[in-house]
Amino acid sequence: MRKSLKGWFPTFKKVQFHNINVSIVFQITPVSNAALYPCGPGTADILDPPADDNTSGEQSLSTRFPFFGNTYNSLYVNTNGAISFGSAVTGVTTAAFPVTNNRVIAAFFTDIKTSYTPRAGYIYHRETTDAGVVARASTDIQTAFPADHGTFVSTWAYIATWHEVGLKGATGDGSNLRNTFQLVLITNGCKSFVLFNYDQIQFLQGDTDGGDGDIGTGPNPAQVGINRGNGIYYTLHPYSRTTNLYNLPTWTDPAVPGPPGRWYRRTDQALIGNSPALVCSSRYFRRRGDKCLKLHDKPESYPAVKSICAEDGAEIFNIRSQADTEWLIGLLRSWNRRTGKLRDVWIGLTDEDSEGTFVWEDGTAFNVTGYAPWAEGAHEHNTGFRNCVFLNKRLNWLWYVQKCDGSFPYEEVDEDGYWEEDAGPNAYICAKNAVPVGPDC
Repeated sequence: MRKSLKGWFPTFKKVQFHNINVSIVFQITPVSNAALYPCGPGTADILDPPADDNTSGEQSLSTRFPFFGNTYNSLYVNTNGAISFGSAVTGVTTAAFPVTNNRVIAAFFTDIKTSYTPRAGYIYHRETTDAGVVARASTDIQTAFPADHGTFVSTWAYIATWHEVGLKGATGDGSNLRNTFQLVLITNGCKSFVLFNYDQIQFLQGDTDGGDGDIGTGPNPAQVGINRGNGIYYTLHPYSRTTNLYNLPTWTDPAVPGPPGRWYRRTDQALIGNSPALVCSSRYFRRRGDKCLKLHDKPESYPAVKSICAEDGAEIFNIRSQADTEWLIGLLRSWNRRTGKLRDVWIGLTDEDSEGTFVWEDGTAFNVTGYAPWAEGAHEHNTGFRNCVFLNKRLNWLWYVQKCDGSFPYEEVDEDGYWEEDAGPNAYICAKNAVPVGPDC
């Protein structure tokens, strides 16, 4: 049930409409949660009118806010518990982040309605460079992330507060349910952060999407997190879309020091889940996981390939799955259509150190019972001077072995010759770890 009404007090504010001063009474519950920043009467907050599926409209910013790899000079404070960039987001979605289009920081993304009679809550927001606020923001970030951001100094903040807001489609007891939560955007013009602050949560969703307007819950609880809008980059609070949302006001982040009811997130870097998105250096492209790849179509001996990759801070890409093989074959066939050339490919597997005992180039042991599409006769061909494995295009891209120091195609001189009749010119792939997206300033 909602809090006791004890302690409520009337606040008078003079508002001007067409040069006529009108005194309006706002009934505001004092906020006692230490996580929340000052808001409402007594601050420079803008008060949005009562609304249902609406927005503050575009709010221009004096400082561009970095958000998941982009920066924005305006934002929208939306009725349904979220700040958005690029455009207003007046509706809600039951689909879990990541989703396309909605570029949002979702404090409590569900159907909210304040335009009841009497009014059901207030939505406040303001941009600020007030010395006290930015000093508090700096301290909050320094305290939360002492190792990585212990010297961070904020120059700007944006505070948006949904105070005592009601749920859409409230009926019966649901008309008394209220939520109070807040977003605080913080930046120094380069790095940016957001504080998700929670004072009370008494409902999880409106009556849409299967919700019950009498009890304020249902099969699609509110979403809490950040969505870049490209269907890739996102992060979610661990309570998002669960009944644990009721506990947000008392939740403490086990990994970050801070008051109960607060979740901290960095927002200038793109995230996938709770990990920074990864990028690749010039001329490398990302395959999957944390590896960046570069295809070389010029034939080289295996020792030369190792040296070339190492000079670039990389190693030979170990082709150790059917998915890797299928991807590579498609790439080579496409390249062949453009150039009229086709290549065998070193796969980063040798038994140079111990005949018959293969080891991957990254040092991991070869799983003899795992993925290993050997061509017929490959093991018989694996004599003492043939130690390096490659995808053989003439044998349907199955694995075969050849001399590691081969350097010219189709040249069979003798047993100690450079190349063999059954081996073609070998392409190769260098692989190195992707790195987190960093700020561009």
